[in-house]
Amino acid sequence: MGSNTPSLKMISITTDAGTLELIPAAADQLRGIARYWPMELISMLDLPGHFGLVFQHGDKEVHGVKLQPADALEADAMVLFQVNRVLVASAVSLYLAKEHKGVMVPCPYYKTKAPGKAETGIAFFVGPDGESQSRAQGNVRYDHELGLGATAMIMDMIHAIGTASRDLRIPMATVIGIDVRPRLALGGLAMDFVVEGPRVFVVSDRVLEHDSVWLYLVRAGFSRIPWAPMAPTEFAADSKETGR
Repeated sequence: MGSNTPSLKMISITTDAGTLELIPAAADQLRGIARYWPMELISMLDLPGHFGLVFQHGDKEVHGVKLQPADALEADAMVLFQVNRVLVASAVSLYLAKEHKGVMVPCPYYKTKAPGKAETGIAFFVGPDGESQSRAQGNVRYDHELGLGATAMIMDMIHAIGTASRDLRIPMATVIGIDVRPRLALGGLAMDFVVEGPRVFVVSDRVLEHDSVWLYLVRAGFSRIPWAPMAPTEFAADSKETGR
């Protein structure tokens, strides 16, 4: 990861609940993500101020835990996909209250299935800190595969999303499975946020002012938030990446 200040300008977004300012993140703010993420955080040389969050080196891939609903008609699945984005935006402040260290990347996903059908749930990718294991209260189901402390982080984010769903009276799709899966098995991801310790980053690389995510983020108590556009990135097996 480069040390230069990102070449982005602050964006001010007006919502019905107030104004949200996306402030370009400083390099020092991003070091915690680079520290905890299982692979690398790299600067995109052709896009100043943009970053790649590396999910794959050759056949080695970052895995996450997915909440899987039943397949739905594509039109319904697209609505659920947007609902999941809103729920994640509403949940991040609740997750912060748990005071986890490490990195949490909650991603609604959309995967085309049989003709006219799609699967759309939420996946959780983490770079855990071992101190979080003490919060798991005996439940360490995912720690072996994803690292010490992963289970507590994931379960707290799931509970935060459930709380947001109840508080907003926006129902979630019924979950039929909770499984560990590699990123590429999930189809397309909506990577809107990265949470590192006490800080939430907006990482959307395409900011649309009328996106409903911003309204719910403001309603959750945010008015200024660091912004570091990121995209899931992969490297070939023989790549020699040095940009972390």
